[in-house]
Amino acid sequence: MSYLRDNKLWEEEDNINWDVIEISKVDDKIIRILIDNLKLDTSDLSENFFISFESLLKLGKRIGPELDLFIEENNEIHNCKVETFNFILDFVKNNTLKYVLVPQLYHPDFVTRARTILKLAQTGDLSYLHFILPLLNDPDDSVRWSVIRFLNMHKHLLKNPLVYKEMKCYIGKELNPVIKEKMIALFKEV
Repeated sequence: MSYLRDNKLWEEEDNINWDVIEISKVDDKIIRILIDNLKLDTSDLSENFFISFESLLKLGKRIGPELDLFIEENNEIHNCKVETFNFILDFVKNNTLKYVLVPQLYHPDFVTRARTILKLAQTGDLSYLHFILPLLNDPDDSVRWSVIRFLNMHKHLLKNPLVYKEMKCYIGKELNPVIKEKMIALFKEV
């Protein structure tokens, strides 16, 4: 596999290594900004959310105190976001991944997010549901379509009050007519 950074033309700029994060230069203010990018309501998912999620995981234990402080200060976090913050906390404090596919579900590359959802749909692994639902508002159509396919393959989930509420919330916000039509069709089947 070849990446743009492997191209010799890109190496001419002072041999910058874009893969290395100088963690020593990341301060509490930057960590707080990354955490703030995660706390937005699920209706505000953006590329910043995915980049911040990945960055926080890479920073590891450095974010623990700031994340604890954030959770203390915020008693109203969207239901689905609680799972995300718990995932990050568990990873940071215990260096364990209970849900190993979450980094792929929230990967900055939309193709990775969509493929991961489809893999979970095919395997029937429903343990990731709380991490998949916020992706109903993903900025990319293919990811939202993958979530709809996941729910279509597991229609019994639509009887779950949380799933029903999230789907109903996003139908009105969906701009892609094909995805919106499929969401409406799913509701009619329940």
